[in-house]
This record gives sequence, structure tokens and C-alpha cells, in this order.
Amino acid sequence: MNSPSPARDIHSLFSANAGDGDLVQARKLEDMIGLCLSGGGFRATIYHVGALIRLNELGLLPRLQEIASVSGGSITAGMLAVAWKRLLFDEQGTAVNFHAEVAEPLLRFSRVPVDLKAIAFGLLPGCSAADSVAASYDRHLFKGAGLQDIPDTPRFTFMATNLQTGSGWRFAKAYAADFRVGRIDVPQIPIARVVAASSAFPPFLSPVRIAFAPGSVKTTVGADLHRAPFTERAILSDGGVYDNLGLERVWKRCRTVLVSNAGKTVPELGSPTGRWIGQTLRTLNLVQQQAENSRRRILFGMSNLGQRNVANWSIDTPIDAYGLDGALSVSADDVRRAATMRTRLNSFSEEETALLLAVGYAGADAALRARGLATNAPAAKLPVAELAGDR
Repeated sequence: MNSPSPARDIHSLFSANAGDGDLVQARKLEDMIGLCLSGGGFRATIYHVGALIRLNELGLLPRLQEIASVSGGSITAGMLAVAWKRLLFDEQGTAVNFHAEVAEPLLRFSRVPVDLKAIAFGLLPGCSAADSVAASYDRHLFKGAGLQDIPDTPRFTFMATNLQTGSGWRFAKAYAADFRVGRIDVPQIPIARVVAASSAFPPFLSPVRIAFAPGSVKTTVGADLHRAPFTERAILSDGGVYDNLGLERVWKRCRTVLVSNAGKTVPELGSPTGRWIGQTLRTLNLVQQQAENSRRRILFGMSNLGQRNVANWSIDTPIDAYGLDGALSVSADDVRRAATMRTRLNSFSEEETALLLAVGYAGADAALRARGLATNAPAAKLPVAELAGDR
């Protein structure tokens, strides 16, 4: 028997008969632009700020219909969602107050040591690290805002992982859902709690427990776990456990997919340890890396087949690799330094912030222009001097 071609294998994933639990639902595909913001702690938060600054300069922000985020990317997306109604867009689609409303609060927050304080708090009787993280998010960024305070368009989706079912939990203004459990319409959940769930990196900041009002979880097609205790509460961990790029929401609906990836990659090791703990940790990291690589291969397969227009920029990709004349002069060494920074929620220095902003901005600029998504683009200028310093 002849094996099917790779193109045919990929194409079969996008058939019009795909079910709710399938990878891609082509019947929902629309001529829209969606943005994915990956996980990666404060490193990702800052990197995505740099990318969003360039998207804003290019007038692309008001053209986004879907924004999906994971972990550190959800911190950035949460601030953008809460601030969206205050943004003042000019005739070119540029938010003239983007720095003040979005970038500056996020960069100030990236100087706050969050994780160690939360872990220590979680050691106290009756306390949890997740509660501390949520309180920090709310105090510094979200100021009591909930899912019903964010805009209808673009649609923001915050991804977490359901430790009970092994599926993704999606939180949005219209609904929150796990396809195996059911759906909550118009969820009344604080943004801080949602982002804490999305960024609850295991084991120290995980899990986040969210209780549901009786009868609030409605059954949906394919919800094989629509029963207690699954419909009573969700026990959630970092969205990156399920999909660290936040791709699934966007690639199912949007013909144009923008991916900002600041996630951690597994480094090569010439002599991996044979000790049980080290070997186990590396194996788990490799498993997660391969899951991410599989999603990226599918995404690029869709692009190669002409089914999606994809612009992808990654923190570990040298700027000259985008093959673009006139790309910004960010050195390969700077890219390597950014890609090897920690992915924790602890304080980032002025120098680290400047580097991550530059790499995120330059990567977005190169990827968007290389894919023809930045026509008549204003000149790129690295956003370092006015943002990276102490505030």
C-alpha cells in the first residue's frame, strides 16, 4: 500500500467535516487576522510588547479580530484587553496612547518580583501561590476588571490547561469552555484570575481552582465529562502545558495567522545526565517541545498549501534569517542572549528589557514585511530609549 503524501495528510486535517474535538475546523474559517502570543514568563511579556509596538505602528491592531494567548503572553494580552476601550486610534489605525495605556504598565510590572513571593505565600496554611499571583496581577495591572469589561472585538481568548481532563480551558468574554466538560456563557470571572490560570506554571504556581455556580456549565456536543466534579470546578495549570503557542483558537478561524513566539526551546546537550531526576526533567521538556514542533509543522503546512497566510517570529530566530533587505540591525548574538533568558516571573533589568523589546520589535517587523503584511510601512525604529528605562 502506498503511503499518503505529507500534503494529503495535512489537508485531511482541514476537511469541512471536522468535528468539535478535531484539530482544525475549516467550516469556521473566515477572512480574518488573528494573533497568537506565546508563553515564556516575563520574557514573553516584554518580547510581545516589542512586537505589539510594531503592529501598532503598522496600523494592524484595529484589524485584529482574534487574539489568543498563553502564560506570559496572557499578561500582555490581558493588559491590551483591559486598555482597549481607552486606546485612541488615528486615521492610520495607530493607537497614539499605546505606550501609556499598554506598554508602560507592563514594563513597570516586569520589574516586580512575583514568583518567589507567591511561592512563599503558598507555603502558609490555607494560602496558595496562585492566589498571590492573581492578587499581584490585579493590583498592578487589571484593577478589578473582569471578562465582561473587555471588548467584543477583537475577541480575546486566554488559554489554560485543565488538569482534570487534559484539555485546554478557553476563557473569553462570550464564554469559557472545555469541550469535554461544557460551556459557561457570559462568564463573570476577574481577568486577574484568568491570567493567573493561564500562567500557573507547574508545580510552583499551579494549580488555580475556579468554582462554578450550580447549573452554570451547559452541555455541548461531545462533552463526555459533563458531570460532577468537572462541572463544579476547574483545576487549571499553565496554558503552555496544552499549547504554548495558543494556536488552536486562531488557526481554526482566521485565514491570516500572526504568531509571536517567545517560548523556551530545549537546548542541545552533548552529554545528557543519566541521573533519574535530570533525565526525567529533560524527557518531559522534550515531550513538550515536540508537541509544540508538531503544531508549528501543521501551521507551516497550512501556509505551504495556501490555506493560511502565516507570519511567525520567534525569539531564537536571527533577524537576517527572514531574508529581508533593510531589516533592523539586531545582531545574532543579541538574539541568542534574548533566547537564553529565564522564563520566570521575576524582576527584569533595564538592559534585559531593552534587549527583549528590540528583538520582539525587529522580529515582528521582519516577519510582517517578509509576508507582505506591512505595505507602506513607516520606518522602523527600535523602541528602546523611551521605554526600557526606570519608570
